[in-house]
Amino acid sequence: MNETVDQVFKAWVSEQLDDPDVHAFSLLQRLWSGYGQCFRFFSPKYNCSLVAKAVKPPDILSHPKGWNNNDSHQRKLTSYQIERTFYSQFRARLMLPAPELITEDKRGDAMLLIMTDLDSQGFDQRYETLNIDQASLVLRYLAGFHATFLFSREDIVTQAQGLWPRGTYWHLDTRQHEFSAMADGFLKHSAHRIDRALANCPYQTVVHGDAKVANFCFTADAKQTCNIAAVDFQYPGAGIGVQDVAYFIGSALSEDDQAEATGTCLDVYFEALRNAMPLSSSASRFHPEEVEQSWRALYPIACADFQRFLEGWSPGHWKLNTTLNHYTQKALSSF
Repeated sequence: MNETVDQVFKAWVSEQLDDPDVHAFSLLQRLWSGYGQCFRFFSPKYNCSLVAKAVKPPDILSHPKGWNNNDSHQRKLTSYQIERTFYSQFRARLMLPAPELITEDKRGDAMLLIMTDLDSQGFDQRYETLNIDQASLVLRYLAGFHATFLFSREDIVTQAQGLWPRGTYWHLDTRQHEFSAMADGFLKHSAHRIDRALANCPYQTVVHGDAKVANFCFTADAKQTCNIAAVDFQYPGAGIGVQDVAYFIGSALSEDDQAEATGTCLDVYFEALRNAMPLSSSASRFHPEEVEQSWRALYPIACADFQRFLEGWSPGHWKLNTTLNHYTQKALSSF
């Protein structure tokens, strides 16, 4: 990547760390819709490389799909504030690899997060697609994540305070413009019923909310859950685990693998969830079989919820495939 890190962000990092000699800045990516930059740099004060996420909304809003409105803008600003909350208030409870917050700052709508560098810890492998074995590692990671924050529907409101009231970036309440753009049909008419089915599940957790393959980092010899790290916590909030699972499977596997191995993936996830629950102070009071039965039954509902979003946001999107539609139709047939 030939682009450079914004000089304003470099100065902000140096000031925030009280380290005038920070150097070796390297741009990792621009944030979605031009809202800032994510970059790596070296800090002599900490004697290591660190990663910063610097948010500065653009003067002119521009969205790849044309969704330029105030709701979209406010949702992005809220997502960065929630990411800040996750790292500062929830990250310490997660006994799984993920970046750790070094320091942060907020200046109006601009925000700076400085975190540990996963690459320097060995999590330097990224993939665009996964095979079943690789996907299984992530599914086990997600199971551990969900077990950590598993609560009853009544308790999740207070336990997830500071995060999204309902997690995932496609949640219906935050996507009303996209919902309005949907073609008329039974899925659209069922959208609120789908949302209620997910929200009324007696077993709730904090979902990652954007568990796509690009948000997981691997070690070169990844064979265990400890060889996987998750990033990008802008959309965590109350939900059920299979919402992350459905989204992850659709992002990570080929269409053939989705068609042939979704059942296997669910088995891997639920086996890991059953094993992880007794190790979690919050989840250990629930019966793993009851949680599995509840969430398995809601997997088609989770698929239908995501398809509802895609059909409004980007009707020709590549994730609108046969397997997703199969589960969506299964969900709709239950109404």
